[in-house]
Amino acid sequence: MSTPAATEPVIPMPLDADPPLADPPVDGALHGFDPVAHRVFKALNRWFMIPASRAGLGAWIGSPIGGYVLLLRAKGRKSGLVRETPLSYLIADGSIWVLAGFGPRTDWYRNLLAEPAVEVMLPGRLVHGRASEVRSLEVRRRIVPAISRATGLPSFLGGFNPWRATDEDIIAALSFVPLIRIDANEGWLDAGGDDPGGKAWIWRQLVVLGVTLLVARAMRRLVRRPG
Repeated sequence: MSTPAATEPVIPMPLDADPPLADPPVDGALHGFDPVAHRVFKALNRWFMIPASRAGLGAWIGSPIGGYVLLLRAKGRKSGLVRETPLSYLIADGSIWVLAGFGPRTDWYRNLLAEPAVEVMLPGRLVHGRASEVRSLEVRRRIVPAISRATGLPSFLGGFNPWRATDEDIIAALSFVPLIRIDANEGWLDAGGDDPGGKAWIWRQLVVLGVTLLVARAMRRLVRRPG
């Protein structure tokens, strides 16, 4: 991932001229920045999601139930090193959309404020782009519920059922969460079969299920075989 020269001025992430975000709530697994939730997410990301994404297995992980995940690569605002973060996402209006689920204190979000140039590993493709925060109420009403439903079960940590909650309920629950748009350097980006809304997850999950059943059957035969 290319980085700007040391003398290049840092351009702040642009914001729409819209009302500020709400204050973060003080309770809930994500609301209130529960340290246990932070540790669980960090461990899951470090030991499973990041290695799986690096290995090109992102397409095999994604589904409407467990959510769809990209790997965001952004430069750390203090270290200058590239940091990797798995995130739920949506592709709409030709761009990639993500939410900073822990609010304005989210570490990768603060990195983007300092350096918006990013690299994104989507299932099956690599995208270079530039991030910007969008606070337009009209855009948030349209995009935030769609991302939450694409996130699947992890959305329950936000305090709502993504499949039963109304758009208004989701928007209210996530009113403190920054919405980030990533525009690809190559231009308009279309969603693929392995992205939210695609159907490739169906045959992939059937393959995983079939392999799992074959392995389980083989293990049972080994256990029953006389010594």
